[in-house]
Amino acid sequence: MKKLFFMLAAAMIAVSSCKKDNDDNDSVSCSLPSTTVPADMVGNWASGFNSSTEIVDVYNGQHLGNAWQSGKYFHFSADGKYAEFYYMANAGLTSSSATKVVGTVTFDEQEGSFVFHACSGHYRGWQNGLLTVDRDATSAELSNNLTQKYFYSFETSGGITWMQIRFDPAGSPSSFERVN
Repeated sequence: MKKLFFMLAAAMIAVSSCKKDNDDNDSVSCSLPSTTVPADMVGNWASGFNSSTEIVDVYNGQHLGNAWQSGKYFHFSADGKYAEFYYMANAGLTSSSATKVVGTVTFDEQEGSFVFHACSGHYRGWQNGLLTVDRDATSAELSNNLTQKYFYSFETSGGITWMQIRFDPAGSPSSFERVN
């Protein structure tokens, strides 16, 4: 339950942390390639992790938080012409970052892969609670860092179907749960 709560909280933080005032689905104009998204992948998917190391103030015993947390979120429209990816990381008490990327997706169902084609991206970063980074991704970052090929599969465990995402077909997966 704690993991599910964190995944949902991470997705919400990422959405609110990276959303610019004029962002909405209708304002995205992207002529990058797109294909129909497999029906079982349409919608919202979230993944979240936190370290088991708890930070406690040794002077007063107050719980200050986990040493490390991260959350990832994908959204796929049925036609592949609108996709979102969010990533949020928190390194202890001093630094955190969030990245929002909007684009299109192309699927190769035979290979079990998709390419996220980044149209726009935005970075935010905080150091000791102060916003230190708040900028759009450059065109080089969009094409070289944020446009990415992923390999996917599905696994059902405990009555929950998880979307497994890998950077390489034989690599370790990140598990994503469908969220509303």
